Amino acid sequence: MSFLRMIAVGGVYLLACGGWMVLGTTTVMRAEQFSALLGGDVVELWGGPVIQDAPELSVEIPGTGRVRKIRPAFNQIDVKLALEHRRRGLVWYPTFVSDFAGTYTVANTEKVTQKVRVHFKFPTSEGTYDNFSFVVDGKSSDVPVNTAEGLHEVIEVPPGESREFKVTYRTRGMREWRYRPASNVGRVQGLKLGLTTNFREVDFPEGSLSPTTPEEERSTPDGGAHVKWEARDLITTQDIGMVMPERLNPGPLSARMTFFAPVCLFFFFLLVAVINIVTRVKIHPMHYLFVAAGFFAFHLLFAYMVDHVNVHVSFAASSIVAVLLVTGYLYAALKGRFPWKIAAGGQLFYLVLFSYTFFLQGLTGLTVTVGSILTLGVLMWVTARIDWFDFFGGKPGALPAPPPPQARKVSESTA
Repeated sequence: MSFLRMIAVGGVYLLACGGWMVLGTTTVMRAEQFSALLGGDVVELWGGPVIQDAPELSVEIPGTGRVRKIRPAFNQIDVKLALEHRRRGLVWYPTFVSDFAGTYTVANTEKVTQKVRVHFKFPTSEGTYDNFSFVVDGKSSDVPVNTAEGLHEVIEVPPGESREFKVTYRTRGMREWRYRPASNVGRVQGLKLGLTTNFREVDFPEGSLSPTTPEEERSTPDGGAHVKWEARDLITTQDIGMVMPERLNPGPLSARMTFFAPVCLFFFFLLVAVINIVTRVKIHPMHYLFVAAGFFAFHLLFAYMVDHVNVHVSFAASSIVAVLLVTGYLYAALKGRFPWKIAAGGQLFYLVLFSYTFFLQGLTGLTVTVGSILTLGVLMWVTARIDWFDFFGGKPGALPAPPPPQARKVSESTA
């Protein structure tokens, strides 16, 4: 391979890289455009993260006109989360329906009757709350409700006795659910919070309170999970929460694969070059150009097919098309002298396998590293006996010939 041909192949590679940069940027812009246009509609319909505060309790200090904060003697919260991913454009949104049921016990340890003021905040004033109820000692209380100001009620508690009130509702949200057990007093007693989901891939917000349920005991027979938080007397500023599992978004996935494509093509070009060296098959830079076009066809087809077809089906179809294009072209253009089986295997490894690792979070770097080391080992083994001076048309520099043995003896005796 002459130096000019190497320059031409490098130009083909740079041209392909430029095409992938344009395609990747276009895919990112399409995804962001869809997200900007349709993401607001999803938030308007389903709302954002649901953050529920514990109710605020206070009593009036006799003779002062001031109030002091108190806390429930017992907090029993049961929540059910039903996840349902919804797709808009190129983005999947993790929406959910939550059923909240909070039961709180108010105890009066004083010698006089206390009028406990209850203030229950809603997660958001714009939210929709279905099946709402406020029950005191088993009796429904028909109190006026303002989602912006919250619910206000006064409960009389005789001395030495306790009263129980319960709040239930159903609402919708997206991405995460949180509960603040001690937002106003910094301390919570008798906490029992159970969270049931219809998914098993449970995850918790950063900085939130860790559950008390062991990981191996969280799965339920119906394919969901049940997680508990229990504490007798807890001082904390942390929330209790659950993050909804994200579904693979085709738009960002396609963009990442496209931006990574130059790495795949580099390895395949290296494979073709080694085959050229070993088999002495003449491969013109135009052959490299059409090979690069076949690789580009994979990402182009996947980027626009994924809008309408399942992401895995789109990936499989794009892979088949690209492998047939490149392998078939090399076999036809080089009249069967090119080992097409090696070319097909290389494309399956460098294009299909490397790209598929983007479906598996965190494995792309490891796969590329292992693939690079394996490629290096194979290339070193295959090309170990190649005379590079002969291949590149150069001549090794002549080394000075060692003196004959007789001359060495004479020089040694003279010394």
